[in-house]
Amino acid sequence: MKRWIFWPLTAAIFLYGFIPYIDKPKLVVFIAVDQGQQSLLKKYNHLFTGGYRWLIDHGIQFENAYHNHGYTTTGPGHYTLASGRYPGKGGIITNQWFDRNLKRGWYCVEDTSSIELVDGSTGRSYKYINNTALGDWVKAVNPNSKVISISGKDRAAVLLGGKNPDMVLWNDKQGGYTTSTYYADSLPVWVKEEIDKMNIPSYIDSTWERILPENVYSNITRADNTYGEADWTMKNGYNPTFPIIFNELELSTMLELFYITPFGDEATIQLGKRSLAEYDMGTDDKPDILFLELSATDGIGHSFGPHSQEQMDNYLRLDRNLGQFIHYIEQSIGEGNVLYVLTSDHGVIALPEYLQSMGVDSGRIPKPTRDSLYTKAMNEINQRIGSDKVYRYGNSFYYANSINSLERKVATDILKTQLTKLEGIRSVITKEDILQGGNSDYQRRLKNMIHPEKSPDIYLIPKKYWTWRYPYGASHGTPYDYDVHVPLIFARGGQKAKVKAERVMTVDIAPTVANILGLDYPKDVDGKVLSIK
Repeated sequence: MKRWIFWPLTAAIFLYGFIPYIDKPKLVVFIAVDQGQQSLLKKYNHLFTGGYRWLIDHGIQFENAYHNHGYTTTGPGHYTLASGRYPGKGGIITNQWFDRNLKRGWYCVEDTSSIELVDGSTGRSYKYINNTALGDWVKAVNPNSKVISISGKDRAAVLLGGKNPDMVLWNDKQGGYTTSTYYADSLPVWVKEEIDKMNIPSYIDSTWERILPENVYSNITRADNTYGEADWTMKNGYNPTFPIIFNELELSTMLELFYITPFGDEATIQLGKRSLAEYDMGTDDKPDILFLELSATDGIGHSFGPHSQEQMDNYLRLDRNLGQFIHYIEQSIGEGNVLYVLTSDHGVIALPEYLQSMGVDSGRIPKPTRDSLYTKAMNEINQRIGSDKVYRYGNSFYYANSINSLERKVATDILKTQLTKLEGIRSVITKEDILQGGNSDYQRRLKNMIHPEKSPDIYLIPKKYWTWRYPYGASHGTPYDYDVHVPLIFARGGQKAKVKAERVMTVDIAPTVANILGLDYPKDVDGKVLSIK
């Protein structure tokens, strides 16, 4: 009998690397690092000793994972990660867009039937999104499974959590965390307890400084105080130096910025840790999911650029905080019982000034010229076809439902003629041009962001390495590789590290996790199941 038991056991170890991996995980910890970049994960790999180190050393890492849509912002990115669908199909075309019927902007997770608990403003939820996400697929099979989603950003937390999570929390920018009445009538007691312990207003007396000697930073990344970085304080004029002294900010400003500092991510992780205990997650054979969206990398990247010393320090601090968090989970739930997924909603461009110093054709699309050309184009349109036929919203243009084909042609000709004069613009292109385009990576990404009703009629696509961000900072939102190439790791205790070079898409993540958990999922998802052996 022993021989018959021994050989299957040996074969299982050979095939899977570690016995617990044969079993379904009790818990999935889905970590989305906002504006995370695969290139920075590799760049700082040798410095990691905590969570990033553990995930890399115990993970199947897909080093060529890409978003396959062209408008790379927070809303579309997180929608794709959790739903397995392209943003155009689901209508989450960007963070906010112009609603032609309401004649106003619409926020991607706006819920006019609920209110936000802390300030009573319009609520946030998944209510008006007409499909489901990973957490919903879990609950469809196991109604007692727990799904929790926590982020610094409301849209990230909502879009990861799906239709029917047990709790969704986000930073309220006033010193705490909040939710909407879609999810709860009042803020849970345990959340209030954690907020009190955090005492976020007390950080006004703190300084964000380097955790390693300064020479380590200067040897690995670019110099501090590079022109093009944002200056959070402007206390002594423009002087974006590190460290950052919080008492040089107004208290209200510090509270508003807190969620995009390393300390904000630490607070989000702490809430995630507490939620595991409050909801008894990972304690039975009904799998649970904890979504954690960590927002600091995005805020720091926007302000200082991806190759700043601030961003390097943030990566090191997040590595430390994730290490402590993973150690706690592994000790409390057990090795091999937890599946960790690490990825991101989008990447980012480097500071144009930094790219220019390396001889790259890069720049900032000049806001004064942009605004002047927009005004000129809109005035000409109004004179030629009348007002209320074309709406400008951000850097896109929407045609009213009442516009006829001749008026549409006139407006299109004017916009293309005027706006192609704008420095840093690759193309002024219609929705129809995009849908009729070819099949290159660039063209497919553009197509996958188009929704037939919600999308703008005219897009302005920046040139490669040019940004709308003006006059300081870095941004994202383009179809280029630096904005769509993101990390992707599936990690589990006892699993040996492996790097896979195959090209995969972020729409593959949700169906892959569903497959690991043995779930049925909708047939209309755009992703496929990845092999993570």
